[in-house]
Amino acid sequence: MDNWSRTWLVILAWFGAVVVIFAIAHNWALVSFALIFGLGFGGLFWAARSRIRPVFEKLGMANFAGFALLAIGVSTFEEVLCWALGNRIANPVLWKDLVLVNGTWLVWYACWYFILAKRYAYQEIEALLLAASAGILYEHVSSGTILANPAGIVIGAPLAIVVYAALFILPMQLVDFQGEDEAGIKYIASLFLPYLLSFAVALPLAILLSAI
Repeated sequence: MDNWSRTWLVILAWFGAVVVIFAIAHNWALVSFALIFGLGFGGLFWAARSRIRPVFEKLGMANFAGFALLAIGVSTFEEVLCWALGNRIANPVLWKDLVLVNGTWLVWYACWYFILAKRYAYQEIEALLLAASAGILYEHVSSGTILANPAGIVIGAPLAIVVYAALFILPMQLVDFQGEDEAGIKYIASLFLPYLLSFAVALPLAILLSAI
């Protein structure tokens, strides 16, 4: 077992402990979402990941169009499920939330598709972990919760990573990882570049939606 696999085992164990804590606190909305989407949806498609690309190749959609379709479909399902289970979403109005989240996350996805995968060399589980770690930035930095409650990241980080991994697994199957650069800067770029680029879209989009 390599270091990336061990890291994932630690994160999943951490995730499990956090879910137990929220269950004890009777936060069933969050527990249900974490288990259904994070472990259920994510685990199912991780197990079936080798079957995804052949389907899109047969449809002639193993390209960015297919990638974007998967990304938007998964993101929409995740947000609707989160809302339906009674959890807080980015915008209390569902359709506005879907516009904001899909617009923001599509940049995150596209950064991996067009830039990171073509420049840097990744193992599969390494790319998944680095992409998913951006969830900590989206959920705890953008929202400001890291300032209001810095210790809360200990509880929030594994949930963010597992949920964002579940978001990324399906679109990831249509990414052509061709990069060869192994420089350490790839870890910083992988975490911050998608987030910063998507923030440049999210901010004006949020302002526009608030005016409607």
